[in-house]
Amino acid sequence: MRLARVGFFDFIAPVVFGAMMLTGCATREGESGASAVVRLGVDANIGAARAVVVGDVPLVHTAQLLPIDEHGVIVGQGNPTRQIQQVLANLEPVLRGAGSGMEEIVKINVVVCQEEIAATVREYLARRFNKLNQPAVSFVVGNLTHPDALVAMDAVAMARAKAGIVKSAAARILPPGGRYYVSGQAKNGPLAEVARDTLMSLEATLAYSGLGKSNVVQLKAFMQPISESGIVQAEIAKFFGTESPPPTVFVEWHSPSNTPIEIELIAADPRPASQTGDSVEFLTPPGLTVSKVFSRVAHVNHGRMIYLSGLESAGRSDAAGQLEDIFKTLGSTLKESGGDFEHLVKATYYVTDDDASAKLNDIRPRFFNPQRPPAASKAVVTGMGAPGRTVSIDMIAVTK
Repeated sequence: MRLARVGFFDFIAPVVFGAMMLTGCATREGESGASAVVRLGVDANIGAARAVVVGDVPLVHTAQLLPIDEHGVIVGQGNPTRQIQQVLANLEPVLRGAGSGMEEIVKINVVVCQEEIAATVREYLARRFNKLNQPAVSFVVGNLTHPDALVAMDAVAMARAKAGIVKSAAARILPPGGRYYVSGQAKNGPLAEVARDTLMSLEATLAYSGLGKSNVVQLKAFMQPISESGIVQAEIAKFFGTESPPPTVFVEWHSPSNTPIEIELIAADPRPASQTGDSVEFLTPPGLTVSKVFSRVAHVNHGRMIYLSGLESAGRSDAAGQLEDIFKTLGSTLKESGGDFEHLVKATYYVTDDDASAKLNDIRPRFFNPQRPPAASKAVVTGMGAPGRTVSIDMIAVTK
């Protein structure tokens, strides 16, 4: 597919995510109070933290960025290190333009086209981030929207307290206050038609919550094949009309049902945040079915956000064993962060085969309250960025 040339701050690319097990201690930054940051399980060897806990502050969400220059041309063809450098070089001005910076990053999602490139990314991140500002990091292996791209990333970062409204295809700010995480929605049919219908369905979900298109902070599309992402980008642009479309992340999945696309979103609640009651509530809009293992919508009312690195098993090869390790680590990390399983707000599950998918379905009811499971998407992908791993989970939670 030939990509259209885009402006330096307007490129949108694909993602696929992943995981790791981390050890270490907690570090704290900034002043005490709502803006304080806690980084748990920092690991200097891979440039990441097991979890990052951040107060009720503005959070920049970026599009997934490719290793392209200001002319839209791939840099460092065939050279993973050069492409990693370029992606991070592209990320810096995007964050700066939104009132943030590299030192304020709390989460990076990485996609690599080959498993071995993930190790190179970890080595580079270990050099780039010191123990005081290491983000949570997730990895997945999969095809990218540009055939010559070896790596792509998107990020979440803290913005200045007085950061203004930023609405571009490269970045948007999720302001302090209420936040909505909407599970992926999907339909079947021709890609363009399905993308359009899914966006309309998501709009109806937003309307149920009293929100609209202008409140969307980020879209994430799981689709196949990724080479046709341009069709989806065109539909997104038409859907949002004269307003710049929100940052978009693309993940190639291998849908067993041949569903071409599923789209999820994050939205801001412009109404005054509630400081009473539970920090999160789980909603099912009319017309959508109820599930015991995922919620259609998670609405954060208040509390500190918890961003976890992608979790995977350190040494188990069977899917059931991997998941036992992952959920054990998840539980201990949530407890250490001030959350629990009932305050998970967003889950992204990555599996490589039917066995891992089935075992994931089996284990979730053991840990989730059927009235309070997180909003979620599950995708069959190529790999996790680590040898022998068949399942990885990427979580966002809120403190109790």
